[in-house]
Amino acid sequence: MATSSHTFWMMPAILLKKMVMGNFEKGLLDSPTADSIDFMVEKLDSMTQQQLASRLTLNCMNSYVEPQKLHGIQITLMDVNDECALSQAVKEEMYKCYPEARRAHLKDGGNFPYLSRSDETNLYLQIHLRQFNETKYSAMEKLDDTS
Repeated sequence: MATSSHTFWMMPAILLKKMVMGNFEKGLLDSPTADSIDFMVEKLDSMTQQQLASRLTLNCMNSYVEPQKLHGIQITLMDVNDECALSQAVKEEMYKCYPEARRAHLKDGGNFPYLSRSDETNLYLQIHLRQFNETKYSAMEKLDDTS
């Protein structure tokens, strides 16, 4: 698909949507995973051709983050053990690029674990972000004890 990314802007919206939806799981799914796919299909249907083409172009561009430039930055890789859009080879390559990264494994969740397994995903995010509490990178506001 990378070679066609330069032509997304001239493809009709229906074809772009079909390209995206072709990667969604089919068959018997648990309710949360099916609901997450339904939600994404609904969002996909609400996008204009220009929005979809630009997002697909960004997604399919040949780009690379140089892992050595992220040395010393805390990274957590989240992964699902069931079917998803990433092949096992891509996952293994990512693990090689970030050997120091923590790994957060979800038993299942499909392509959208942040929707279908939001409680587990949020727990992993909280664990990852906890290390930044009381630092300048904290996402929490400091409360004044002026009572």
